[in-house]
Amino acid sequence: MAEGPRRQGRRGDRRPQAEPLPIVKGADQPVLRTPAQPVPKVTREIRRLLDRMAATMYAADGIGLAAPQVGVSKRIIVVDVGDGLIELINPEIVRRGEATEAGYEGCLSLPRILAEVERPTSVQVTGLDRRGRRVWVEAEGLLARCLQHEIDHLDGVLITDRARKVVELPPESELRVVFMGTPAFAVPSLEELLRRQVRVVGVVTQPDRPQGRGLAPAAPPVKVVAQAHDLPVLQPERLDEAVVAQLEAWRPDLLVVVAYGKILPPAVLAVPRLGAINLHASLLPRHRGAAPIQRAILAGDRVTGVSTMWMDEGLDTGDIILQREVPLDEAITAGQLHDRLARAGAELLGETLRLVAEGKAPRRPQDPAQATSAPRLRPEEEWVDWNRPAVEVARRIRALDPRPGARTLWRGRILKLFGATVTPPQAAAPGADGAKATGAGGDRGPEPRGGQGGAASADPPAPPPGTIVAVRPEAVAVQCLNEPVWIRRLQPAGRRPLTPQEMVNGYRLAVGERLLAPAEAGSSDAASAGPAPHGPGVEAVEARGR
Repeated sequence: MAEGPRRQGRRGDRRPQAEPLPIVKGADQPVLRTPAQPVPKVTREIRRLLDRMAATMYAADGIGLAAPQVGVSKRIIVVDVGDGLIELINPEIVRRGEATEAGYEGCLSLPRILAEVERPTSVQVTGLDRRGRRVWVEAEGLLARCLQHEIDHLDGVLITDRARKVVELPPESELRVVFMGTPAFAVPSLEELLRRQVRVVGVVTQPDRPQGRGLAPAAPPVKVVAQAHDLPVLQPERLDEAVVAQLEAWRPDLLVVVAYGKILPPAVLAVPRLGAINLHASLLPRHRGAAPIQRAILAGDRVTGVSTMWMDEGLDTGDIILQREVPLDEAITAGQLHDRLARAGAELLGETLRLVAEGKAPRRPQDPAQATSAPRLRPEEEWVDWNRPAVEVARRIRALDPRPGARTLWRGRILKLFGATVTPPQAAAPGADGAKATGAGGDRGPEPRGGQGGAASADPPAPPPGTIVAVRPEAVAVQCLNEPVWIRRLQPAGRRPLTPQEMVNGYRLAVGERLLAPAEAGSSDAASAGPAPHGPGVEAVEARGR
């Protein structure tokens, strides 16, 4: 009986060292359709066959095997559903429970087939052990199902004969994969592999790290998913010889790496039979490095995407397999783009494994002349420079949204900013959300300089960069070098992100106040708590709460 991918790696302690036997495959094989012969006497040859059958079962990641499946027409089975090896000679079912349950079964002799079979949930089985002694097995659940499956083999019966439904699995389901990933970005990829029934034989992720105010150790998102699916998990501090030994023990055909967080040494890359594949969140060779999502927004890219590649010893330099484009708009944040690329990448990774399993995965070398780097953002890059064009300021705020958040100084303290565009928000209908914007004559008032409202030919000079020029319930406008940028959320120190309405209600945020970079704060009196007077080019807006 073949083991489902969500239970791989869970075995009893016994590991026979005998040489595995070839498995007979195909429903039309005569040895699988002929009732097996009883064993008249337990001999040394029978015990040797038991050892080789167990070795074959473990090597194939099975949880049960019958002698006809290795070409021997004798009534012998071996089973291990995780509680230790069971060997039975001349087994027979002496009692079946009344309750039945339908469940999917795989078969080592019928690769890429799952069959829904209804069986009793409990059985009593008797047979001889390897010393010829009579033994009895009371079995429930998976063990009961597995024993019935293997005894069916001894009678020439296959799961397809008893099936209520048969499902054919994709080619990638035969791949033995070790998945290496850590953050939330990697979770959809691991889930996609499991959905496709890929044989994930192990997961490598970063160690638990302190998080939150209490600094309690928290498991990486990939570990949480892996444990939920009963997958073996490895969390090494270093990719040393012990890790290489464990990878070799898992015998992977392929390493699949998605945001693992460390560069893989040559010894690790050399372990899998077919090589290592990486999913990268850019259209390589553009944005090689650790921060492709943030760098794509900062660069003003109109299109980014995901790439799968064959890994080599360089940093994101391997041959490309597949790519998929993802468009960017002027309002997208790093968090939103992260989620889109994670989903697109998972789908692309599934398609890539299909090609690998079929032996059709291409190798397209990258053009070094087109390569750009995407290093992690430095702390100084988190600060907003209001003396830059508004489009650049908006990109920086969105590239740092939601983490770590773009920073500025307001009233002498750090203020984080989220959700920025150069386009003003749509004006709310009068009375919408219990708030309205007022200006001269009771109207919404003129747009800030550079806004959509346009300006008269005799426009006064623009306020200094960093000046708050408009406050609406849905957004705050801050003057940049050439025009304002509109900001949807603001986070004072020690608080959650707040709407402009909440900032007005709780902090009396006002038009005319200045937001500063650290270099400006020490020499400017504009960092004082009070707002500047309303002046030419500054729109006074009232935001009323509900």
